[in-house]
Amino acid sequence: MAKAEMANIMREFVKAMGENDTEKALSYLTDDADWVSPNGTAKGKAELRRMLSSESMRNVTTTESGNGIIAQGNRAFFEHILEATYRGRKAKWLAMCAYEFQGDKIQHIRATFDRLSLAQQVTSGLPRMIVNQVIKQAEKMTQ
Repeated sequence: MAKAEMANIMREFVKAMGENDTEKALSYLTDDADWVSPNGTAKGKAELRRMLSSESMRNVTTTESGNGIIAQGNRAFFEHILEATYRGRKAKWLAMCAYEFQGDKIQHIRATFDRLSLAQQVTSGLPRMIVNQVIKQAEKMTQ
């Protein structure tokens, strides 16, 4: 598959997720697709449907950043900024995803994102105090 076609599929996939169109997003995936992220693993369309239709993240916009999309063979990498309402609070964070295609469908997604930044933006009370303490400790280690 051409690099431009892979990039277009990835863009359309994240656009469908941002529009909360679970069925359209699923149409870009193979029946046996899986998605591994810091939040866990979803395998097959039934688990992916549950994950994609979760109410925890809404109003998602994706902006390509840094390296953007890099494609080679049947694999592609996507660096982007996500902005969303996450568990009721607005947040913005960096994410990186590796995609593997089977034909013109996505078969595997491996995602990572800045969980600490996200936690800092969406927590409050005692959890926020704990997150801020972790950040302060990390900053001390880099000085």
